Amino acid sequence: MTRYLRLSIAWALLIAFLCLTPGKALPQWEWADLLSVDKVVHMLMFGALSYLLARGIKDREGNSWSDARVLVVAGSISFVYGALMELLQETPGLGRNGDLVDLTANTIGAVVGAYLVFRFWTRSRAIA
Repeated sequence: MTRYLRLSIAWALLIAFLCLTPGKALPQWEWADLLSVDKVVHMLMFGALSYLLARGIKDREGNSWSDARVLVVAGSISFVYGALMELLQETPGLGRNGDLVDLTANTIGAVVGAYLVFRFWTRSRAIA
């Protein structure tokens, strides 16, 4: 398993911890502060997950996948994981609620993360 795949698993576990921590255990913020930062945090978490997954999949020994396939798979896994986190937040007793706006932010992060990896790979080839 590549270094980036190990990092992506660790990152996914951190996301699960942050997203599934019972609502009573979370620090309290003013709603105005939460709304301005919360969605950006969601985008960054799932953008980073897409990046780590893409690097990990591409760096696998014997990888024969095209860059496009790697990016689609990484972005899709990140999207599905984000949707799963929002569904699991509906679990009774957590004091959390799944949110369509959070899912949208997760999805934007996953797509932008995959796109940034694509840009990085394209630039790396142009320089080489």
